[in-house]
Amino acid sequence: MNTSLRIPNPFTFKTSMEIALEVTFPVLTSEAHENLTILLKRVPNYLRMETITASSQEKTQLKDCISAFKQTKTFSWIREDFIEALNDIERQC
Repeated sequence: MNTSLRIPNPFTFKTSMEIALEVTFPVLTSEAHENLTILLKRVPNYLRMETITASSQEKTQLKDCISAFKQTKTFSWIREDFIEALNDIERQC
């Protein structure tokens, strides 16, 4: 089933997820990594609010990726707006 994800700042979300994907590459399945990479390509690179459609599988993979990323040192080093973007999406998943 597809649902919508509201992204207040697509550029910030996309950048923070690209970092998360790179850091969590060793712990994600190749299918999850590929699906999330494809999902990120659907997110535009601008600053105004955007809504994208995601499957329940994509939402689960997003949540798993963000959860794994939060366990890394890199997560504590990223900018606050990146953390907020990831937390916002995690709440929607």
